[in-house]
Amino acid sequence: MTVEEFQEVLGVSFVNPYLLEQALTHRSYINEQADDLVEDNERLEYLGDAILDFITADMLYRRYPEMSEGVMTRVRSALVRTDSLAQLALDCQVGAALLMGKGEENSGGRERANNLCSGFEAIIGAMYLDRGLDV
Repeated sequence: MTVEEFQEVLGVSFVNPYLLEQALTHRSYINEQADDLVEDNERLEYLGDAILDFITADMLYRRYPEMSEGVMTRVRSALVRTDSLAQLALDCQVGAALLMGKGEENSGGRERANNLCSGFEAIIGAMYLDRGLDV
């Protein structure tokens, strides 16, 4: 799936499509490319992880005023755990859009929960940098 096609799946048009391309780039892809301009998604994944934690915490705080801090922490952890985010990534067809090396792809990398979760978090980071928190 191309970056343009994936934007249609997401329903978000990037001002800077390079951010989405970077978000979809697994580090194994970088190892097989001679293009030094392409970066992997690990920094965007880091940012997206923090944003998801923030958005989830904010949502829980506002929607459930009776919920204690300990319960909110457990619920947030359940919502943003790898398996939960990997399922969201599957729903958004992230696996089909990931750029990855042949070895990673041949070993089932497009369906691997860690890759899907990382890609999803990186996309969230890219969307934040490109369009802000509201998108």
